Amino acid sequence: MGNTFFKGDGLVAKEAIILCGGYSQRLKPHIEVSKPLLELKPGLTLVDYQIMWLKRHGFKRIVLAGREDSLTKLDVEYSIETEKLGTGGAMKKAAEACREEYVYAMNVDDVLLGDYDPSQLVQHADKGGAILIAKPRLQFGRVEIDNGFITQFVQKPFLDFYVSAGHYAFKTNVIKQHFPDKGDFEKETSPTLASLRMLRGYQFDGLWVTINTYKELLDVRNLLQQKSYLK
Repeated sequence: MGNTFFKGDGLVAKEAIILCGGYSQRLKPHIEVSKPLLELKPGLTLVDYQIMWLKRHGFKRIVLAGREDSLTKLDVEYSIETEKLGTGGAMKKAAEACREEYVYAMNVDDVLLGDYDPSQLVQHADKGGAILIAKPRLQFGRVEIDNGFITQFVQKPFLDFYVSAGHYAFKTNVIKQHFPDKGDFEKETSPTLASLRMLRGYQFDGLWVTINTYKELLDVRNLLQQKSYLK
């Protein structure tokens, strides 16, 4: 089982991959830096926040997968794309540097707030892989109607289905054997693993925010300040 260690009664990965290939296209013209370098507060970037989040949860080795090799001064390794590889290809290339039986992977722009331990997801990856899933919120208020009359307003309700929250755990050999050299694993790999019953879902009940727009960036900044997550 290599150097993978145990936390309590469960399996925990020591290695993690952060996918850092975002261009921040939807954040322009407010933001001109790449997505990993978005500032959450003065002196703290998004990628630094995610690295520190992983280290707080016991990860000893972190690989940044993307097109830049100077994203942080923290102790990390880099897996550099010389061409666009997609999420699957980027993860597979980064996994070449991984030596553990399990590896945790995440999108740099998927921020999790709340009581969540990544080891919980790793423990669900025993069949090959696991995806953190969450119920998304409607961006608008829902209006309920009865016989043409409005009866209730429900502000931004949770929708009754699950989506990927951008955090994953895989057996490292599954990434190396099943992921494409180039392409998105969501489209090319996930359906195959699902059909082989190798992919499990783990429900996340905390607050999950994906930073794709300037408003979402502002929302994350405000939430982190209110909740005192930035320490």
